Amino acid sequence: MMTDTTLLQLTYISSICPDVSEQQIALIHQQAEKNNARLQITGLLLLTDRYFMQLLEGESTIVKTQFAKIAKDKRHQQVRLVSERWVQQRQFPDWHMGLKRVLDKDEHQDLAAIINLYGQQQQFSTQHADAISMLFRSI
Repeated sequence: MMTDTTLLQLTYISSICPDVSEQQIALIHQQAEKNNARLQITGLLLLTDRYFMQLLEGESTIVKTQFAKIAKDKRHQQVRLVSERWVQQRQFPDWHMGLKRVLDKDEHQDLAAIINLYGQQQQFSTQHADAISMLFRSI
């Protein structure tokens, strides 16, 4: 388990490029786990059939560099920053990149609906960021 004093926790949402396959999503997850372990980034990736929503946490410069790479990745469209927060401890200390698929299955209908709703937003208020943070804490 990693310990840190002050960490950056960054959350973003993006639209999934229409031609991204399940195999490409599996590859994204594998690459993220490997790279994030090396970079000491932890977090969680949520996805629906339309959107990626991800929380990344770690050293500020490293997290911002990874986010910049994601923003340029052609598999993501309309990448929007939801929030950047300083935290004292990791929310997902054991997950270099957890993945939760919420593809309109009965057990995840509410979660998928929330992500799809936020996916339509172009800008995020503090209240939006707080609600999304609570969403991640509930998982």
